[in-house]
Amino acid sequence: MTYDVVVSADVAAIINLHREGPSATASVISAWRAVSAAANSGIAAELVLVLDTPDEPTEQFAESWRDRGASIISCSEGDLGAARNTAAEQVDAEWLAFLDGDDLWCEDWLMRAHAAATLAGPSATIDVFHPALNVIFGDHHSLLHHVASTSPDFSWARFRLHNSWTALCLVRKAHVLSVPYPRNDLARGFGFEDWSWNAEIIRRGGRHNVVPDTCHFIKREGTSTLLGQSQQALRSPYPTPDLIRHLRPDELPGATTELSTLTTTDEHLPPTYRHAEVALSETMLEAIRIAITIEPRIAETITSQGTPRYLPQNFNTHVTAAQRALESIDLAAATTTFATAAELCSASDLLGELSPSERARVVADVVLDPAYQNKPRGDSPQLDETFGFYRQLVSTTW
Repeated sequence: MTYDVVVSADVAAIINLHREGPSATASVISAWRAVSAAANSGIAAELVLVLDTPDEPTEQFAESWRDRGASIISCSEGDLGAARNTAAEQVDAEWLAFLDGDDLWCEDWLMRAHAAATLAGPSATIDVFHPALNVIFGDHHSLLHHVASTSPDFSWARFRLHNSWTALCLVRKAHVLSVPYPRNDLARGFGFEDWSWNAEIIRRGGRHNVVPDTCHFIKREGTSTLLGQSQQALRSPYPTPDLIRHLRPDELPGATTELSTLTTTDEHLPPTYRHAEVALSETMLEAIRIAITIEPRIAETITSQGTPRYLPQNFNTHVTAAQRALESIDLAAATTTFATAAELCSASDLLGELSPSERARVVADVVLDPAYQNKPRGDSPQLDETFGFYRQLVSTTW
């Protein structure tokens, strides 16, 4: 492992690179512009390129940015979360901002996120800062609106079924050191290191915050990414026991009897749970225009006028059938005693209406509850093995 000595900074802008080569140009340019904007506002920001088991084109590309002031860390973790942990150990900065090598920040992300972080409170509180909007482009097109974990619109059931926040966040270095990212273990059934980390932050009393008027641009290309590999293999995030268990129904955001019996058509949903209308401020519109000049493919998802070309698929702002099923199980667990997880799952008629993959995810969440000892049957040997490992972790670690 080799690394440059990174000078003391307020914020370290960290880009993870692997085998992107020159295709990471758009990401690095967006980060460089964000660092410059932060510097113009009086924030000491440092651009750091983390090369995790890179190929030669990626090494050469990174070296071309060293003359422009970028620091380089080389490691052989072979894992995205572990590479972030390595960067946290090596850089000298109070705050860390993470960016993947195929994604982009808006130009004022570091400046606005740092301002929000400064106002958030003491360092003892684990605060994580996310953009208000994510524009997904590439082979998949959608908009993801982030919702703060303290917001009345945040839903536990939704978060347990779909990751509510991307990995492109701002967080104190001290908190990454105390709550490191887990290593992905796809062979044993676990992916989504950022989803797992997001849950652990909440379990430790932390908060996921949203920075107004900011947006990120997330590239999704097939199954070549770690996210795509985890989704294709039906992998699940690591369990976080006691995250939401043993709460009364009125303490579960989004879990209500009315919600659990709703149909999935938009006209039957409360306004908070419908697809969010795209009403962007002039600040965000300008950020989109700038981003399109760096990465033209963003215009395939959303125009410079802020008009989406595709209906947003936004798990944070609408109810899915799987979420309704999980919420109905939450209500049953809070009001009735069940001997096994299988009995609890059978209490929801909604479970049988789900696809096998959706049903497996809901059942997996129930199996995580340490109060239940009998594992219900999964939908495939692969998922059965995952459930077994879940139970082993719960019984030996917590």
